[in-house]
Amino acid sequence: MDDLTGFQRDLLYVIASADRPSGQDVKEEIEEYYESEINHGRLYPNLDTLVNKELVEKGELDRRTNYYAISDAGEQAIQDRREWEDQHVEL
Repeated sequence: MDDLTGFQRDLLYVIASADRPSGQDVKEEIEEYYESEINHGRLYPNLDTLVNKELVEKGELDRRTNYYAISDAGEQAIQDRREWEDQHVEL
């Protein structure tokens, strides 16, 4: 997780919180959080990075639409990150 950008971590969290979201679903959720439009040229290469790092799995809903799902490695990375954060931040 330490080699991901903040944007990639945010994408990972969005995917983990949803049930097989499409790229468009992820885009809408991340745009709401960032309060700005995210273009395809930024979104999809970063989603592909998460897939290539095996933190996210990618599948087809239909010929035009892919879905994304958190992998076991992605869940573990989030858990490890949260434990690290808890050591450094008290809320």
